[in-house]
Amino acid sequence: MNRFLLIFLKRYDPENKELFLKAKFVLITTLTVILTLSSILLYTSWLVGMDNIVVAAELTAFAIMLCALVMLIRGRYGMAIHTILITGFTTVWAILFMTPNISMLTNVDTIVFIIGLMAAMPLMFFKSRTPMVVYFGVNFLLFIGFNLYLKQVGNLSVKEHLDYFFDNATVMIFVFFISFTLFSIYQEALNRLKNELLEKKHTERALKESENRLWLHLQNTPIGAVSMDLNYVINGWNPAAEKIFGYTESQAVGSHITDLIIPEQSRHEVISVFEQLLSGSGGKRNINNNMTQSGQTIICDWYNTLIDNNDGEQIGIASLVNDITEQKKTEEMMIQTEKMMSVGGLAAGMAHEINNPLAGMMQSAQVIHQRLCKPLPSNMEAADKLGIQLSALRQYMEDRDILNHLDNIHQSGSHASKIIRNMLSFSQKGPTQKSLHHLEDLIDSTLELALNDYDLKTEYDFKKIRIVREVEPGLPAIACEKTKIQQVLFNIIKNASQAINQEMPDHPSPTITIRLRNRPGCIHIEIQDNGPGMDPDVRKRIFEPFFTTKDVDKGTGLGLSVSYFIIVDDHGGEMEVDSAPGKGTTFTLMLPLHPS
Repeated sequence: MNRFLLIFLKRYDPENKELFLKAKFVLITTLTVILTLSSILLYTSWLVGMDNIVVAAELTAFAIMLCALVMLIRGRYGMAIHTILITGFTTVWAILFMTPNISMLTNVDTIVFIIGLMAAMPLMFFKSRTPMVVYFGVNFLLFIGFNLYLKQVGNLSVKEHLDYFFDNATVMIFVFFISFTLFSIYQEALNRLKNELLEKKHTERALKESENRLWLHLQNTPIGAVSMDLNYVINGWNPAAEKIFGYTESQAVGSHITDLIIPEQSRHEVISVFEQLLSGSGGKRNINNNMTQSGQTIICDWYNTLIDNNDGEQIGIASLVNDITEQKKTEEMMIQTEKMMSVGGLAAGMAHEINNPLAGMMQSAQVIHQRLCKPLPSNMEAADKLGIQLSALRQYMEDRDILNHLDNIHQSGSHASKIIRNMLSFSQKGPTQKSLHHLEDLIDSTLELALNDYDLKTEYDFKKIRIVREVEPGLPAIACEKTKIQQVLFNIIKNASQAINQEMPDHPSPTITIRLRNRPGCIHIEIQDNGPGMDPDVRKRIFEPFFTTKDVDKGTGLGLSVSYFIIVDDHGGEMEVDSAPGKGTTFTLMLPLHPS
């Protein structure tokens, strides 16, 4: 039924509820009147014939009602309702005046039609009551006139005439006052409803604007926004979250958060945090490891909030997430730098204190060796005075291995001296002499040094390690200290060779890959090996002074510490390491193109 009526009400906006509903009511009324007139026309024409004046009046009313229907359909509501009312009232009164001699019962039935139209008026008009008063006044005057006319032409007694008049007049007045009152009540209720609807629209508009602003903020913020239901299934995922974790919104929504971005070893911890949040005992912030789509482990800072519905029931969790991996690396580097600076200051003081007696010890060992072993004139003269043969003394020392012990004293002193020089490098803050060099040339010369290094040749068989170079073409020269950069490169290459040889002696294809890349403002040097890698505890301490995993006589634990200071302090760059057990190790050196 409603779909049928909507065909005739296309010109009316359903959002304008009052006009739309009034038009719908008038449409139903008009269609009912047209159908009623059709039935009356058929009955009257059958009863009195088509040439009767009543039939003519009814035909005229039928035609005008059709015109009113067309007006209504075309959106001319005001014109349509006045046409309907005027036609309806005029037709009824015309028939009454034209047939005054019909039975009293018939006249009453006809008057009822007028009363029905009057009762419908509150639902037809808008703000003004004037049309209702006018239509009632005109109809009541016509009713009085009809009664006077009926008195002249009718055969009613005075009592019957008065009964007819007062009965119908009472009903008409009663209907008018009821309609008038209903119209007032209706208008008051409608105005309140309008105000409520208007306020609701304002509220909805404000809410929509707020939602749009929030949506735009979430779409453009660099902080990830993730929401999930109480089963930790993701139902919200903004572009920043896509950038952080690598999953698109369509890939993320519908997935369990722990399966998607939480490493297996961190899942229990994360679920515990969410459970604390739901129970109100915490969980509003946590920092944990996450996994990207590419398999990279990152560190994220999560801010979690409960989502409640209008009834205060928990329906989900909303989280803001920030990738703080680089921040954590920076903090670790700062802590490492502070630690190394402290140790460096202590080491420098110790080095100066040790250096003098160490030099005396080495010099004394060298003098003893010279005076006992070398055929110097002064040695021979002193031996002759005492009656000692130097050859016999030399043979005695060889038999007792004294010369070898003297050599050991000198070698140990040299080793200690080397340690002291490395320790002193922590405290050397003087100006460095930099010149322009191409890093590719420095790498080539460093590899040549490595090929000729005694330890690398004899102990670690450096030649069996495959060296892969990946150099981006057109790299500019940078200002650096050639020997210090070579020292850093050599340390890293030597450490990689030692790790592969000692931990994986049967490696089928030991490889060291050296990459040179041009990045904004700097050049990256990556030195990657496919050796055993390092566990997290070792990786965290790799730059600490005196930390080493080698045997006591194989390393001092200062090589990478000194390398770190050369890159960071001397050249204003950065040095990072990425390693995992069984996945090899990658050192990344970032040297600025224009050091300060």
